[in-house]
Amino acid sequence: MKPVRITLGLIAALAAACQGPTVPSVPLETLLSAPEQVAVTGRTLTLETTVWRDFMPGDNAGGSELMAVALITAQDRQPYPTGLDADKVWVIYGDEVWEADFTDESGPPSQARLYQLEKKAYGGPKWEPGVEVEVVVRLVPALGARQLLRVSGQKIGMTV
Repeated sequence: MKPVRITLGLIAALAAACQGPTVPSVPLETLLSAPEQVAVTGRTLTLETTVWRDFMPGDNAGGSELMAVALITAQDRQPYPTGLDADKVWVIYGDEVWEADFTDESGPPSQARLYQLEKKAYGGPKWEPGVEVEVVVRLVPALGARQLLRVSGQKIGMTV
């Protein structure tokens, strides 16, 4: 009986580690109605994303889990607003939603793109490359209310 409990425990731990489609903490209707640009301190911000799965040979038999990179862009091309961060991402495929916290992974800002904030999330579902998704991020200012920002028609890419 003990091997069965150990196996079930391992399955439960693996399932918890994989961030597949979830019940989002924000209603789907709210996510889908998020604007495609927002004003923060009088400046317009938009969202660009790359969502993909890795099919490179090696440890990714069947392809990796979904990954997302979000670029929040100040349209005036002036340095990105101080104190404005993003903490969550939602990737929406039909009525399925992957919700994730952005990682703390960061590097020095690119001198060529000081007007952008780059955020990354890993561990999403294994949706097929080529399908279209909506991506929503939550902006978190140092002071003031959080805002949602959305981009539509993003195709899941792949590396091979």
